[in-house]
Amino acid sequence: MEKQNKLSQYFKESFTSDLKAGFITAVVALPLAIAFAIASGVEPQMGLYTAVIAGMLVSANGGSKYSITGPTGAMTVIILSTLHGFGLEGLFLAGFLAGVFQILFGILKLGKVVKYIPLPVISGFTSGIGAIILIGQIPNALGLVIPSKEHVWETLYAVISSLDLLDTTAIMICLATILLLLYLPGLMARIRYINSLPPSIIALVLSILMVFYFKIQIPLVGSIPAGLPQIQMLNFNLEMLMAVLPAAFTIALLGAIEALLCAVVCDGMTNSKHDSNRELVGQGVANMVLPFFSGIPCTAAIARSAVNIREGAKTQISGIIHALILLTILLFLGPVAAFIPKAYLAGVLILVSLRMINITEFKTTMHISKMDTTVLIVTFLLTVLTDLVFAVQMGMFLSIILLFIRLTNVIDVQTMENYDKTKGINATIFADPYLEKNVSVYTINGPFFFGAMNVFESKINEHMTISKPHIILRMRYVPFIDTTGIERLKSFIKSSKKMHQKVYLTSIQPEVMKRIESDLELTELMEKQHVHVCDSTQEALAFLKKKYENEKKI
Repeated sequence: MEKQNKLSQYFKESFTSDLKAGFITAVVALPLAIAFAIASGVEPQMGLYTAVIAGMLVSANGGSKYSITGPTGAMTVIILSTLHGFGLEGLFLAGFLAGVFQILFGILKLGKVVKYIPLPVISGFTSGIGAIILIGQIPNALGLVIPSKEHVWETLYAVISSLDLLDTTAIMICLATILLLLYLPGLMARIRYINSLPPSIIALVLSILMVFYFKIQIPLVGSIPAGLPQIQMLNFNLEMLMAVLPAAFTIALLGAIEALLCAVVCDGMTNSKHDSNRELVGQGVANMVLPFFSGIPCTAAIARSAVNIREGAKTQISGIIHALILLTILLFLGPVAAFIPKAYLAGVLILVSLRMINITEFKTTMHISKMDTTVLIVTFLLTVLTDLVFAVQMGMFLSIILLFIRLTNVIDVQTMENYDKTKGINATIFADPYLEKNVSVYTINGPFFFGAMNVFESKINEHMTISKPHIILRMRYVPFIDTTGIERLKSFIKSSKKMHQKVYLTSIQPEVMKRIESDLELTELMEKQHVHVCDSTQEALAFLKKKYENEKKI
């Protein structure tokens, strides 16, 4: 009874909105699904299979209420690269493995971790992919019949070699499509009854009518077979599996990044909150299922998700409706695709690619940081000029190097002479001749890890020339310590012991203290009082002063 009430409430409150949003989103998704399939080097119907199956599965199982999943521009480049390297069989296997990776990401709760990939790396990848899509569409925009190439220079060379064959009609259709997509929204917004109609569908209908009535001889998409795809089994060959593993991981990572970015955008537009780990599992399930139905790797699409929200979607049912409408088109309107000019699809993808190349982010990054700019430009160039797997690997490596450099720059070891002698710890030290003569205090600022050892060594070498018998290391501002830090600390304590100096560790953070206590040798040094641990520097100074006074009495 409760389920019936919920169902009737849904139909009363949300179904009409979801139906409208699903329909409009499907209309927007239709040309994009075909265009991204062709740009990926596969048959156009495979883009529709992907949009239908992924749209349904992720909307039903994902963690974002409004995200729409299907083939996207970000995926076209890695799909094309994998297809050229391993064929269709390898692509399907890579897509399946990418789904496995994404499910593992979700189970291991890595949803939040993926979000921490630096913006320069993401911008470099995205802009590089946009540039590749843009160059890849030049042949279609010029009416040239050139097979899809793996590298941009191969495409450019083929275009230059075929310039005498370019078709002015195709160029005009491509330009007209771009102009319609740019200016129709503003014109249609003023007309009440058509302001919700997607400009892309108007441009599509006009281009189909031109080809049909005027019998224009330019490259066309070709008829899409009506009906559902046949179920096929994958070839889990161990050699092929190992070969496609890097590509599969790249697909999984790019898909995860784009899906979670899309979910964040949807949250911002709707004031809702997504479940990142559930979204990754949903994406993974879709990518595992798709290869069995001739589908290509998918992820959530920001543009289609934004349309879904703008058209009033209330629940994830709108995504399922969008998939069902695409399925209906696939079953009954496949032959119409025979009249879709590739020049029209080129116009759509050129605009998509230009939006992916975010010039504003480039300018902002250049103004803020030279290191970030280096990472962004290197990632961009590697994405365009090499294969995407290598670009992803190098981008992540550069990010780690960047983090390392920044952490190293954060670390600082200062002596108390740098601070005001009349305040705090200095007031205590300089008020007592014994403490002033016999105590050195060092404040360690930042993580005490392998990258910080250079700074620490230089300060310690300075101290060795001073040779005061009591050394206090203030560790209040040390957020973590690694194995190298522990080993260097032990080495310092031992060398100080040989010089008859005592070391005092003060104000240690709880997490750092756990790491120190987990080392048996360091614990033994503490037990034998070769190193003292105090809650505060003032406590250490009071201990030294009391000890000195007791020795004087004796």
